[in-house]
Amino acid sequence: MPKPLHPILKVVLFCIAFTGLYVLIYFLKSSFIPASSQWVHAGIGIAVALLVTALFLKMDKMRFRDIGLFWEGRTLPRFGLGILIGIGLMGALTTAVILFSGFRSEWNADSNLLKFLWGSLPLLPLAFMEELAFRAYPLETLKKKTGIRTTILVTALLFGAYHLANGWTLQNAFLGAGVWGIIFGLAAIRSGGIALPTGLHYAVNMTTSAYGISSGSYHLWVLKSGDGQSLANYQSSQLETLLPQIALLVVGLGAMEWYECEKKSKII
Repeated sequence: MPKPLHPILKVVLFCIAFTGLYVLIYFLKSSFIPASSQWVHAGIGIAVALLVTALFLKMDKMRFRDIGLFWEGRTLPRFGLGILIGIGLMGALTTAVILFSGFRSEWNADSNLLKFLWGSLPLLPLAFMEELAFRAYPLETLKKKTGIRTTILVTALLFGAYHLANGWTLQNAFLGAGVWGIIFGLAAIRSGGIALPTGLHYAVNMTTSAYGISSGSYHLWVLKSGDGQSLANYQSSQLETLLPQIALLVVGLGAMEWYECEKKSKII
């Protein structure tokens, strides 16, 4: 009888399978249907995440319910709570970036709240796709075999690597998405499912998309340089986002350690 795979190796293979199959199908689709949209992007990703999850669950002789993937009465309240937390966290982070960079924001006269909500709606299935891929099977598999700290850090690193593979810079992949992966992972473990982190993830992306660099879009505010010039040709040094990202990393690691200590104290 073959020796079972180490849980970290199994999770790495899962994420590689998801990313590889998703990229393959997306590019094959582009060969036949050139036009694309965020809805198509999310739809393909969700289908691939469900397929890969089903295959790995079959190998483990488990069901979707065994990893917390089922609807219950607390699903919507947890999702709503995640949205509130995400808006608060990302709102504070975005404000810090704007203040530190010396940018200023102006209300976008070409947009309104309804237009913004509709334009940013595809971010919801995109958030669900990534939570399904990184905070469902991978997180639950590790949680049963390793500690909370290892579970959160491994899935956060894989989440960062996924964004790096999608063309993000090293800083934004690991100090951006990777750090948020710590927050999302902690939310998933604390709530026992992906409803809370999906709401949190959606709100983070939605809050970010409230700011754009040009009018004539669905963004609520237009960012400009301190002297009022357009940022369309602005080249950031990444320093503006580095300190807030490090601050969020400290918050995420601190919250993870606090939760770890809380769990240990209850056992004792």
